[in-house]
Amino acid sequence: MAEAGQQDAPGGADETGATAGGSHLPSLHPMEWAIFAVLAALLAAANIYTTLLIGWGDTGSIIAVLLSVVLLHVVRPGKPSVHTLNLGQTMVSAGGSIGFAVASYAAVRIIRPEFAPSEPVLIVLFAAMGVLGAMIGTTVRKNMVRYFFPSGTACAVIQRVITTPVAPGERNRPVFLLKVWGGIASLLTIPVKLTSTPGGHGWLHDVTIGTRGVGIGVDPLYYGIGLVVGPRVGIGMLLGALSVPFLFEDMLEGTAHADAVGDWVKWAAIAVLTLPTFATIVFAYMFRQPPVVPPGFTPGATTYTPPASRALLYGVAAIVTSVAIGWAGQQVFDMPWWVAAIAIGVAFPLCVVNGRVAGDTDINPVRLVAIVMLSGFFWLITDRFAPGSAEGSIAMLGMAVVGGTLAAVAVDMMQDYRTGYLVDADPVHQTSVQFVGSVIGAVAAIPVLGMLVGKLGIGEGSSLPAPGAQVWAAMAEAMMGGFEPTEALIQLIIWVSILGSGYAFLTVWPVTARWMPSIFGIGIGMLVGIPTSFGIFLGGVLKVVVTAFYTGGRAPGPERDEALELAGNDTMLAGASVFAVGAILSILLIFLTELLAKFDVPVYMAH
Repeated sequence: MAEAGQQDAPGGADETGATAGGSHLPSLHPMEWAIFAVLAALLAAANIYTTLLIGWGDTGSIIAVLLSVVLLHVVRPGKPSVHTLNLGQTMVSAGGSIGFAVASYAAVRIIRPEFAPSEPVLIVLFAAMGVLGAMIGTTVRKNMVRYFFPSGTACAVIQRVITTPVAPGERNRPVFLLKVWGGIASLLTIPVKLTSTPGGHGWLHDVTIGTRGVGIGVDPLYYGIGLVVGPRVGIGMLLGALSVPFLFEDMLEGTAHADAVGDWVKWAAIAVLTLPTFATIVFAYMFRQPPVVPPGFTPGATTYTPPASRALLYGVAAIVTSVAIGWAGQQVFDMPWWVAAIAIGVAFPLCVVNGRVAGDTDINPVRLVAIVMLSGFFWLITDRFAPGSAEGSIAMLGMAVVGGTLAAVAVDMMQDYRTGYLVDADPVHQTSVQFVGSVIGAVAAIPVLGMLVGKLGIGEGSSLPAPGAQVWAAMAEAMMGGFEPTEALIQLIIWVSILGSGYAFLTVWPVTARWMPSIFGIGIGMLVGIPTSFGIFLGGVLKVVVTAFYTGGRAPGPERDEALELAGNDTMLAGASVFAVGAILSILLIFLTELLAKFDVPVYMAH
């Protein structure tokens, strides 16, 4: 029996290369199960909020590891094993993936704000898609884990660092950064999100200059994201946001299209986020990183024997979840079951392709799966509904939701499998906790979505712009015949797609890549506005300043490389802490204001 905080490897594996396995579930302590379940629910909720706010979400693997260390230390003294942390990462990532998928599903609320299907049915739908997506991921695990998967590799490195014993009195640097920056995010988020005036700005609110929407966002969440994604994304977002008042509005002023600025901006953003993004993936594949194992890891040291009943259990689960998706899809979207079956069948090879892309580029093009479903299979829906009908558009989105969710879960699972491969974890146990995390994520995410949309609104002009959902909604309406563009708008879409595809090459070509603003950032910036984009841009600038400070004029060589790696790790940890704490606290503040309202305390959520 292992001492508290020093568990044996899951499945009974030792560190000598023995054969282990044989069980479906890992031998986690009940408190570990509880902590991972809570974190999966929190990350699902946080991902909904951030994805609807700025179009960017994170499954939370790094935060899951750090928070697990902090919380486990409270309830179980000592360091958890690297395998325990890997299982926590996998389970929490599953919840985060479902949160991202539910945020994309919110596109139906843009088309029809009063849309309110049964929450239990929605939970069944997303839980089933999460489990089926995880099974898709597990079918290609052996081949996929050998590719680089930068995020999965980074998590393995962090887990190894955290679980390495430190000298007496020495500080655990990653956990320390989590506590410091999480505390700072908490203090700054409260005055940004709360106000004493119903429908008013927060006590601390965005600074605006002039009448053209120019301003600086003050939400710490923006700066946390900027620290994580870096200056290229921040510059891209700022350029995209500035193009609205200083390009589109000026270009259309005094023309017959002056009243259609919003449509022009939306479709220009869609043009940026579709064909050029496909081009980026193709070009990135040309310059992919070789599949290497980082120093200090010995994958394959333990041979895990899968349970004898695994094939039967997975087969039954695949059938049950597929039937559940078909039934729930019909209940929610009025989508025929056979359309759901086709969406599942098409999503499978797309998930594999997406996993291969993510393995080389760290790009999970989940939205592109939805666009493929919408543009390639719209004919399955159009014959059943009147042209331009909201009902048809919602049924169309049903296909996108099924394909997009399966892709999101499967590819995120491949990242977790990569981490598990490096730390020599039991893949069956990873799959099992992925199932659990998906169900928990669905149970948590659906009520949170309804609460957020009810309190803050959704779409253009609301507190939750939902840029990704705007793209899905516009594509679905267009495929249903509800889009009647002018000749000038069509020309704009064509030219943006062509020029954007050319620019996409420059963003990944090693000679120019480090200097080119992110094309994805440009498209998102056009939809979320200047204050938000400016805040993320400043976060990216802060990353540059910190990196320059860490390197301190060191000449090229091992010492400078070590400083660059430390700067990258520290800014990533600080940014991820601010991002996660800011998002979770924002949601908790909504519950707080609801509670205070019952006691007539004049504190409200800011708008």
